[in-house]
Amino acid sequence: MATQVILPKLTYEMEEGRIAEWLCEEGNAVAAGQALFVVETDKASVEVQAEETGTLLKVLVPIDATVLVGAAVAWIGSPGDAIPEAEALQPPKEQRAVSSPQDITVTSGDTVTSRDPVAVAASPVAKRLARELGIDLEDVQKHIGQKRIREGDVRAYADARSTAMGTDGPEAAGDAEFELIKPTPLQRAMASHLSKAAAIPQAAAACEVNLTSLELLRNELSADWEASHGFRLSFTHMLALLAAHALESCPTLNATWTDEGIRLYRTINLGVAMASDRGLVVPVVRGANQRSLAELAGEIGRLQRATMDNRLRPQDLEGGTFTITNVGMLGITLSIPLVNPPQSGILAIGAKRDQLVLKDGQPVTNPVTMITVSFDHRVVDGVAAAAFLQRLKELMEDPRSVLG
Repeated sequence: MATQVILPKLTYEMEEGRIAEWLCEEGNAVAAGQALFVVETDKASVEVQAEETGTLLKVLVPIDATVLVGAAVAWIGSPGDAIPEAEALQPPKEQRAVSSPQDITVTSGDTVTSRDPVAVAASPVAKRLARELGIDLEDVQKHIGQKRIREGDVRAYADARSTAMGTDGPEAAGDAEFELIKPTPLQRAMASHLSKAAAIPQAAAACEVNLTSLELLRNELSADWEASHGFRLSFTHMLALLAAHALESCPTLNATWTDEGIRLYRTINLGVAMASDRGLVVPVVRGANQRSLAELAGEIGRLQRATMDNRLRPQDLEGGTFTITNVGMLGITLSIPLVNPPQSGILAIGAKRDQLVLKDGQPVTNPVTMITVSFDHRVVDGVAAAAFLQRLKELMEDPRSVLG
């Protein structure tokens, strides 16, 4: 007897998901626990596993379509099993009230990608870029010929289209002076999240830190670090552990405001902001202050690889109690970030720069950086924020007490 595959609720706030990729084809054998498809949620792209062993009889929802939690997306069973017709015809969210799949112009809840989703072969990255640019993949295929479309093909078509339009394009016509791109589930979630952040009474404090000792220690540890651990030691790894230890003496920055009172967390679950091709994500290192430098660095590395591959798990993104963001990697010297609700604090680390100072009457340069903490003023007062920065400054300028 055939078993229905439904879109599961992967996060607390998830209401819908976009099918990003099918990892099996119709007619393929699947085993319970095998990754079946990838869904893009409000937080990340997540692999969904099959719960039954059998054959993938029917895929009900095409790639790029958005469906509600609980909707049927496929059937698994034995060859020859009957699929209930009423269930098989259950449409995805954006296809309701459409009489025939071939009549569908919009195949994704995000934007137009192709008039016939089955007819155009394209990589997931190319499809995502086409959605972002509002480009129809059928037009790209006509431009490049009959072959699988890749990211470079979409970019080349976009450039060619812009050049061809010149001053006679839609902007000159006056009836299409802007391009409207519908947000992805992640972008919608981010907009909602930032709206909540803007409602929080926030303040920020910053101080300058001398990086001489931290640089010396990193150079010492890096000598055989990669050979011993299989990856390079970064300043982000070291700063994450130092920040976690600084939080131990500043409990209100590891807390949440609730209507019942201020919730002080006993565990420090450190969110580390990371860039992805879908936008900013903040995966979480649990029990950060209880880990060794190697353990914490290894976990951050795992989360970075999962972010780049769009393979973060829901549990990787939930439960954070404080966030750090290293904008210094982008050359930004000062950042005043918004608090990441429901957390009460977020730390930004700026770019390293050389500062000219006098030492024994002689000009010398010191490597310095600016660190900034933004905080929920309902939970954290200025004195507590200053104490946290002072403690973190002490640890950064004398890191051996924590990092060895």
